[in-house]
Amino acid sequence: MPVFFLVLSAAAGNLLFAQDSGEARWYRSNSSGMLLETIPSRLAALRNDYSLSARSAQYREIPELLLPYYNSSYSTELRILYNDGEVNRRQWIFRDETGATRVTASGGGSRFAVRGASALSASGDSNSGIIEIRNRAGDVTREIQLEDDLSEWDYRYTYRDGVLVSAEIWFKAAPSAETAEGETITAPVSVLSYTDNYRYTRSGSLRAIDRTLHEGAAEQQRIAFPRLGPGTPPAEEELIAYTSSHLIGNENPEGSAIAYNYDSRGRVQTEIWRDEKGVVVGELTNTWLGDRLLSVKWKTADEDSLTEYEYDAKGDRIAERNYSHGVLERIVINQDGIEVEDIFINGVLMLRAYWENGQKIREERPGERQR
Repeated sequence: MPVFFLVLSAAAGNLLFAQDSGEARWYRSNSSGMLLETIPSRLAALRNDYSLSARSAQYREIPELLLPYYNSSYSTELRILYNDGEVNRRQWIFRDETGATRVTASGGGSRFAVRGASALSASGDSNSGIIEIRNRAGDVTREIQLEDDLSEWDYRYTYRDGVLVSAEIWFKAAPSAETAEGETITAPVSVLSYTDNYRYTRSGSLRAIDRTLHEGAAEQQRIAFPRLGPGTPPAEEELIAYTSSHLIGNENPEGSAIAYNYDSRGRVQTEIWRDEKGVVVGELTNTWLGDRLLSVKWKTADEDSLTEYEYDAKGDRIAERNYSHGVLERIVINQDGIEVEDIFINGVLMLRAYWENGQKIREERPGERQR
């Protein structure tokens, strides 16, 4: 989801707001919304590929979407990012009486437009965006992710002594596009999808996440760990890349709780699924060597799969091997940008396929003419 957040120091942000009397100030910017250079006029700013305006806003301008998070003691700032002279996205910032940011919201389309404005919506009327709510200490207590289909993910965080201890993840489905004649339209409601509890080592680094699934969570589960809390690695992709839900051909076993265990560098070592009685129903194990993932093993009562990876001297992955119950089923080797995929049945090569940029360009079968 393309969301822009301005990279600006707190002092600079407060100074900008304090000097703003409602008249827009203009800046040269980039695609991320950074303030790169002050521009004296609107016309001069809009000549750049990316430009940004910032001004104070009145209560009557705040979008209805954001009114539930507004407090009469807050001051409001509106920043608009332009791309080639067209509105790209808007960002709303609510600050309390101390100048601390309490709410930031960013997105395109009419949902984030000035209330009552007749101007064209940004980003082709995209519905995506994000709302972030903070407490007085600056901790994110709630994060709402708005999807283009009007579904929502709502992350609600709980802290103890400034440390993240748990998160509730709520999901609201997209409204139905069609209804039968005479059918009563029922608006979707938020449903608690799962709860995460965070455990730390004595040094304060994240050791494990225990995830409790709630009824109906399997259909819309999103494996993603927050960037909050001491010791949490900045790259979420490394944490989510090798969980059972990302293993091709495998399905998560039915269960009520998942526990993620990490090494000292914050990498997932094991993922353990338990049923409602606490019995282990699935276990994933990652093996690392330095920064490289060597293998992923997934084991349940019926499955026993292993994926092994091989790297060249530069650290690029050049081969992948897939086993089931100890029997080789698939090999993928990268050769000068072409991926060669071998498929085995009972240890015998049955098919060789060649892939380029994700597209199959040809395949061969042993004993048959190339086609």
